[in-house]
Amino acid sequence: MSSVSSRMLHPVASEIVEQQVSLLVLGKGTVGRQLLSQVYAQQEWLERKHGVSLRVVGLVDSRHALFEEQGLIQEGLLERLAAQSPPATGPLGLRFLLNRMRELPVPVLVDCTAADGMEAHYEEAFARGIHVVGANKKPLALPWPARERLFVEARRYRRAYHYETTVGASLPVIDTLSSMVRTGDTVHRVEGALSGTLGFLSEALMRGVPLSTAVREARARGYTEPHPREDLSGLDVGRKALILARELGLTLDLEDVVLEPFVPAELLAEDSPEVFLSSLESLDTQMEARVQAYRQEGRVLRYLARIEPAAQERGQPAVRVGPVAVDSSHPAAQLQGAEAFVAFTSERHREFPLLVRGAGAGGAVTASGVLADILRIAQRVQSR
Repeated sequence: MSSVSSRMLHPVASEIVEQQVSLLVLGKGTVGRQLLSQVYAQQEWLERKHGVSLRVVGLVDSRHALFEEQGLIQEGLLERLAAQSPPATGPLGLRFLLNRMRELPVPVLVDCTAADGMEAHYEEAFARGIHVVGANKKPLALPWPARERLFVEARRYRRAYHYETTVGASLPVIDTLSSMVRTGDTVHRVEGALSGTLGFLSEALMRGVPLSTAVREARARGYTEPHPREDLSGLDVGRKALILARELGLTLDLEDVVLEPFVPAELLAEDSPEVFLSSLESLDTQMEARVQAYRQEGRVLRYLARIEPAAQERGQPAVRVGPVAVDSSHPAAQLQGAEAFVAFTSERHREFPLLVRGAGAGGAVTASGVLADILRIAQRVQSR
């Protein structure tokens, strides 16, 4: 037997080629911290099993920035960040870091903030050959032309922009909907409890927990936005519903969403989180009476988003968001704690809607979704 054929029968084992991915993480809040923890915990396993080396090269908060091209070590990371002299972390400061990122292997900007104006940084990243993973809903809820510009720029520079966690934390809501649309299915209705936070509050109220107590507990668990009024205003759900509607091809803006807040609008003007939380005590008795009436009727309080593309043809709003009382047989009635769910009714799923259900809030699950989006980029690069 020739030596060539012998090698064919007995191939030499080869190691998985390691693909480095360089991460610039924006935000060290609940999601940002959880993401850092998960990245460092999974580093060795990902390198050994999948040939992916995730390297956190930069960490930026609202006042400080830390950057090391060889990678930041985990020990004392947040303390080292806090000890940095405050740089210009606005457009000029971040542009400087993005310029350094462009020279690194597979650079990815990871937005774990809820900050306004991040779309400008995304566009700067795309122009420098940097991919973007965003848990921030606000760039996707911009007026339609600004939102579309993000996708045009991503395509122009052939960069990935992943944002699965903007709607369902780690749940594959956007991916499921996108797959349905891409494969030619016609989606007639999307209905969902898109906020694990408001789901937690609704379920707590149905159990007899006072509203003010339930909101404080949700905040302590890391379910709410930094200011809980963002959740109770319904605006967070409104943005998520808008993101899904736009995935369906509806050219809507946020003002097109009919939105009813979870609490009276007059309470939402309070800027101080603590004062806002205290003001909720005035609603405890009213909310208790409301849920008691629902119990007697055999119904359950839930906060739902409903998207019906055909409603536009009837001159009606295509997207509605607000608190509703659903029958006990409704899928949302079965949710527990911070669970979220989305039901897709389509031409192919007409009789039995396609359901996605699971944990819809919390830093750990959202961070795991962000990590999954990062790994999608790594896999895409590896497959080239």
